[in-house]
Amino acid sequence: MLSELHEDEKALTLRMRAVHALCDDGGDVATASLLENWIDQSQRRSWFLFEATRS
Repeated sequence: MLSELHEDEKALTLRMRAVHALCDDGGDVATASLLENWIDQSQRRSWFLFEATRS
């Protein structure tokens, strides 16, 4: 189950990065800033899940 959550977090991070790029291209600084925080949080969760699944 933790491995599946880790994969989901990685996929979420990739999608948020793609949306962040769109916001940058469109000049939407406010949304890009929010996404940066959410991406950081997602990467922390991903790291934790990775470490929890290591043997």
